[in-house]
Amino acid sequence: MQKIKLMFEFGHGPIWDSEPFTGKLMTGIEIVDSDSDLEMWNRQCMDLYDECYEFNSHGKGCYFNEETLAENKKKLQRILEQIKSRLEELNDNNFTIEDKATDELNKVN
Repeated sequence: MQKIKLMFEFGHGPIWDSEPFTGKLMTGIEIVDSDSDLEMWNRQCMDLYDECYEFNSHGKGCYFNEETLAENKKKLQRILEQIKSRLEELNDNNFTIEDKATDELNKVN
């Protein structure tokens, strides 16, 4: 059985794997990869998460701003719920979902 992993990383949407900086889905599961709503939500999450990265800021080449993540948390959670709901609709017992993205957001104050 295939696995879809949901996790955050700079330049990627939460659905792994996806094409860096475009959000185009590349899970290898055709029904998922061709879903326009999933691709749109993947891109929205990518954009919100990437806002947390600041370059040449706080004396660092790359700085992750936890305050920005806290500000974006509710939006990210809402979109992740849409993603998970849609994945469940599409799933005919061909894949499992490993959700590390929600776990990460649950740690944010």
